[in-house]
Amino acid sequence: MTRVFLLCLALAACAAARAADTEAPEEAAPAAPAVETAAVEAEAPPAAGAEEDEADEEEPGDWFWFVTTSNYHNKLKTSESRIDRQINGLFSLLFPRWRRVTTFQDWRDDWMIWDLTLGVGRDINESLAWTVYAGGGQGTIRNRDTYGLPPLFPVSSKVYFTRQSINAGASIRWWPWGRPEKTEKGILGALKGTKPVTEMNAGYSRQLSEAEVRMWTPLTGDAFRIRQKDIFHLFWASPRAGVEIPLSDTFTFNALGGYLFFHDQQDDFNGWMLETFLCGRF
Repeated sequence: MTRVFLLCLALAACAAARAADTEAPEEAAPAAPAVETAAVEAEAPPAAGAEEDEADEEEPGDWFWFVTTSNYHNKLKTSESRIDRQINGLFSLLFPRWRRVTTFQDWRDDWMIWDLTLGVGRDINESLAWTVYAGGGQGTIRNRDTYGLPPLFPVSSKVYFTRQSINAGASIRWWPWGRPEKTEKGILGALKGTKPVTEMNAGYSRQLSEAEVRMWTPLTGDAFRIRQKDIFHLFWASPRAGVEIPLSDTFTFNALGGYLFFHDQQDDFNGWMLETFLCGRF
C-alpha cells in the first residue's frame, strides 16, 4: 500500500512539474501587447509636439496696446504776445541790458515739447480698428539773471513758465492697403512690409499755463512778484497720416504726422504735431 501511495505521489509530482512547464509560456504570452503599448506610447510625443507647434504658429489676437510720444508745434501766438508786452517790453525799459526770456516758443522751435500717451485698441475688420488712450506732459522753463548795478545794487530776476497738458481721446485707424506683415527677416524685411496708415482722432484736453515773475534786491527782498495761471478745458480733432513698420508678428513701429484743431484758444493751441509709437498685439 505504501509503495502504491509513493508511486501515486511520484506520478502526481511528475504531472505537476509537466503542468508547470506547460503553463509557463502561456503566462509569458501577454508580454507582446506590452511591446505594442510601448510602441504606441513612443508614437504619442510627436503628436503632442505637433500640437504645440500649431499653437506657437497661431496668429496674434485682435487687441493691441501702444505707447506713444508726441511732439507739438502749437502756434502760441496769444501767450507769446502777452509775454513780449508784459515782460520783455516792460523790463527792457527798466533795465537796458534786459535779455529776452526763453519761452515755450523757443522750446517748440527746438523740438522740445513732448508728451506721453498709453492706449489700447481692437480690430474692426481687415482695414479698420478703433483705439482709446490717455496721457499728458508737463514742463517748466526757468529764466534767471542779474541786472541793476552789481555789486552795489543788484537786482535778481526769476521768470518761470510752466505748461501742463492732460489728454484723453479716441481714434479710428484705417489701413488703405491692409495691415503690414513682415515676411522677410532683418531691417530690409521690415521696410518691405511697411504700409500706410491714417487716423481720425478726437478728444478732450485740460491745458494749464502759468507764469511767475520775481524781482529781488538785497535791501527790499522781493521788490516785485506776480503770478498768473490760466486753465482751459478744450475739445479737439486731429486727422493724421503716416506709416506702420512691422518689427515682428506681434510688434510694429508707427510714425504719423497731423494737425490739431481746438474748439477754443486756436491762436495758442492749434498746430502741427508728430507722433511715434510702439504697438504690440495680444
